[in-house]
Amino acid sequence: MTGLTTARESRHKISREDMRERIIDVARTLFEDKGVAGISMRAIASRVGIPTMTLYGYFPSKTAIIRGLWSFAFAPMFAAMRQAEDEIADPVARLNRVAHIYVDYWIRHPDRYRMVFMVEDRREDGEVNWFVDETDVPASYLRFGPMIAAARGTPDADCRVEAEALICALTGIAHMAITVSEFPWSRPAAYVDRILVAFAR
Repeated sequence: MTGLTTARESRHKISREDMRERIIDVARTLFEDKGVAGISMRAIASRVGIPTMTLYGYFPSKTAIIRGLWSFAFAPMFAAMRQAEDEIADPVARLNRVAHIYVDYWIRHPDRYRMVFMVEDRREDGEVNWFVDETDVPASYLRFGPMIAAARGTPDADCRVEAEALICALTGIAHMAITVSEFPWSRPAAYVDRILVAFAR
């Protein structure tokens, strides 16, 4: 393979990734403006400036685009959680910080929350996997398990169930703050602190 061929393939790959990012960005704008009903292949293609059939070369279905939006929403949150996990040595402080990052992120980005948790995943004809089967989202969530075990002083314990329960509790805090915002809730951080007392025992 010549250097010229490699350069051409590199440019093509970068161009394709740039186009996929552009498509996801347009889909995100349509979702924020009109909800899921506003996300159609034709509307996205029109805003991106490409034929609808060309769009199918980047994303084979509307479901694939929605899954791309979910990945876009999760990525910065998981990156911030992983950074805190790596930087904080004390296991209790680490669990506390990562839990707060999780809730704070969704509350700061309510549109992303609604996009992820209030739109049902679907499988198109011929698809066998769900979104959770194709991504590292479940594994990223379940990193709470070892963190809980370490905070309890039992680093070898299997805390998967505890991790799932904590995820449900933290997501519930964000859910109520976002979807019932008219209620005079206490600070979300106060709920997180109360919940973590039980999980760190």
